[in-house]
Amino acid sequence: MKHSSSKINRILIVFLNGILAGVCIGIGGLLFLKTKEYANNTVLGALFFSIGLILICNFGFFLYTGKICYLFDYKSDEIGFYALQLITGIIGNYLGALGFASLCKLMNLVPNNVFSMIDLKLQLNWYELIIRGIFCGMLIYFAVEGFKVINNNFGKYVVLIMCVAGFIICGFEHCIANMFYISLDNTITLQSFLMILYVIIGNTIGGLIVPLVNKVVKKLERGNDDLNFTRLLRFILA
Repeated sequence: MKHSSSKINRILIVFLNGILAGVCIGIGGLLFLKTKEYANNTVLGALFFSIGLILICNFGFFLYTGKICYLFDYKSDEIGFYALQLITGIIGNYLGALGFASLCKLMNLVPNNVFSMIDLKLQLNWYELIIRGIFCGMLIYFAVEGFKVINNNFGKYVVLIMCVAGFIICGFEHCIANMFYISLDNTITLQSFLMILYVIIGNTIGGLIVPLVNKVVKKLERGNDDLNFTRLLRFILA
């Protein structure tokens, strides 16, 4: 009973931290849009967007794209509960992004450039959205892992800011940011839902690629050079 209660508490914590992470991404997204609108500078806007992830990393909020990267850090009997946390977290992310977007509309803070940006995103093919999502997921992993493992404070912030700004400048897609933009644009349709879904798939794949390869490489370095597919899965989940 106590174990069940602790799991429920954990899910509630993830949900609340997920909402706050969604708000932070919304703040970063609004800064990006406003900077582009006032200064007509995508690079500067991309740098300002990184404030959202800086807040998330410093305060320990739950951002789906940052947490999916650590799925394979858990053993096979723990992955199910972590997957539940990921689902809870992304729901919280959406509600946080939606809530902040609603407040922006209430305060008449919606930038005009969001409408043309969403139109361009909705014109992308499904495979373009997935591939752009993959590379965004990889850069988010580099950002959050770098912030976690780099001891030098200056270095960890440089990596985080450059990775976040990099995915925006390159035109890669971030699912939570897109949730915020779509909520601002009021284009919650089947087409926009599918767009978000494809980006989630891409972000998930991208967030898992590098840590998964790293895990396999480390196991091969220990002498496990005869891995077949079945054994590989066992080693990954060990």
